[in-house]
Amino acid sequence: MSYRRRFLEKLFIIVFCLYNTYKAYPNENLPLFFLIALIISSLLELVDHQRTRALLYMVFVVLSISHELFILYIPIILYDLYTDFNIFSILLVPLIFANFYPINLLLSIFAAYISTITEKQKEILEENIRARDKLREDSLLLEKYNEQLKKDREKNIHIAILTERNRIAKELHDAVGHTLSSSILQVESLKIISKEEEVIKRLDILQETLTRGMEDIRKSIHNLYNESLDLKAQIEKLCASVPSIDVELAYKIDDDLSYDMKYDILSIVKEGISNCAKHSNADKLKISLYEQPKFYSIVIKDNGSNFDEESIKNTKGIGLLSIKEIAHKYNGLFNYNYDKGFKVHVTLMKG
Repeated sequence: MSYRRRFLEKLFIIVFCLYNTYKAYPNENLPLFFLIALIISSLLELVDHQRTRALLYMVFVVLSISHELFILYIPIILYDLYTDFNIFSILLVPLIFANFYPINLLLSIFAAYISTITEKQKEILEENIRARDKLREDSLLLEKYNEQLKKDREKNIHIAILTERNRIAKELHDAVGHTLSSSILQVESLKIISKEEEVIKRLDILQETLTRGMEDIRKSIHNLYNESLDLKAQIEKLCASVPSIDVELAYKIDDDLSYDMKYDILSIVKEGISNCAKHSNADKLKISLYEQPKFYSIVIKDNGSNFDEESIKNTKGIGLLSIKEIAHKYNGLFNYNYDKGFKVHVTLMKG
C-alpha cells in the first residue's frame, strides 16, 4: 500500500513537472532532461545506502546548476530529499529562485508536504503492525499459560482424589482389617476348645475363607493406598512417542516418590522431549534421572546442531519457564547450555 501510494504521488508530481517544463522550454530536448531526472528519482527509490543517496542528490544539484531546466524537476527530487533530511531540504530553495516559476515553487511545497504525510502514515502503519504482532504474541502466550493452568488444575484434582482414596483405604484397613483379624483369632480359639471333628472341619473352612478374604482385602487396600503414577512406565511411553529420535533412558530412582514429585518430573521430561522434537534437528536424545542422598537429578541432552543462544534468551515460551518454576518449587536448580547439543539440567531437592 505504501509503495503504491508513493508511486501515485510521484507520478502526479512528474506530470506537473513535465507540464511546467513544456510551458517554460517548448523548444528544448525535454525527453532527455525528463529521463535523467526520472533515473535519479528511480535510483532514490531503489537505493537505501545513505551515502549513495547523498551522492545522487549532489549529482542533481550539479545538473541543476549546469542547466537551469533541471530546476523545474526539483519537486520530484524534493519528495525524497525531504524524507531523508527534513528541514535541511530548504537548502534547495535558492535553486528554485534561480529559475523562478510560481508553479514550480508551489509544486515543491506540495511535494514536501505529501512526503511528510506519507512518511507519518508509514510510521503509523509500522506501529500498528508492531502492536498487532505484540498482541498476537501475548495472545499465544496467554493460551499457553491457560493450558498450563488447566494441566495444573487437573493435576491438583487428581491429587485430591488420590488423597481421599488413601484416606478411605486407611480407614478400611484399620476397621475391616482389625475385624477380620479378630474373627480369625476367634475361630482359632474355637478350634482349640472344640472336641467334635465335624465342627473343627467346618471351622477350618471358615478360617481359610476368612484368611483368604483378609488377603484379598489387604491386596485391594494396598492397591488403593499405593496407587500412583508409574513414573518409569510413563517416561518410557513418552520416549516411544517420538520414533524419529533415538531416545536413551537412564533411570535410577526409587519408586517411593510422592505423586506430586512424580508428576513434576514427568512434566520436565515431557517438555524436554517436546522441545527436542519441535525445535531441534537432533536424532539422538539421552534422558538421565538419578537419585542422590539430598536431591534428584534430571539431565536431558540431544545431539542437535540448531542452537541460537539469543533466541533462547529472548524466548517467551512456556516450556523452559515451567521447568524453571518446577525447580523453584522444590528449592532446586535449573540451567541449560549448548555443548555438542542442547542440554537441560534440573535438580529437585528432597523433603
